Amino acid sequence: MTVHNPAGAIAILIFLGTNLLMAADELDALVFGMAVDSVRALSVPFTEKVAEVAHRSHGVLLFNLRIDGDMELQRVAAIRYPSNQTGVLVLDKQGLLTSHCMVNGTFSSFIAPLEDWNTLPLATQARTSIAGPARLFIGALRNAGYLPRGRH
Repeated sequence: MTVHNPAGAIAILIFLGTNLLMAADELDALVFGMAVDSVRALSVPFTEKVAEVAHRSHGVLLFNLRIDGDMELQRVAAIRYPSNQTGVLVLDKQGLLTSHCMVNGTFSSFIAPLEDWNTLPLATQARTSIAGPARLFIGALRNAGYLPRGRH
């Protein structure tokens, strides 16, 4: 005698799907971290390091921006991954790749304006300040504990 339990089967599929998504998140984070570690010692500019991290980890570069007015940071870059997580890389004032982290969709409202600005033609970028949204993103990263608070 065979007993069918459609609700149980659906619960199992949801459980498996959730675990696969978690595994994708973890895999993207692992590959991102390995790519960052592998380029950290390269003697190339931050822009090239970020491009290499995106290439090695199969992510899509969203933006690489100069941060004006921050006492500790000079650049921030973001790379999107298939799991919809975003890898963030930060360059300090001494020119060292000092921080990297993975953030999830809760940061999308901070990332979207920076990503949109990055798609503008260069002439339009030059006329459009991104300083406010960049400061908000850095502030959100600091508030979430991804970056040190800094000296203000």
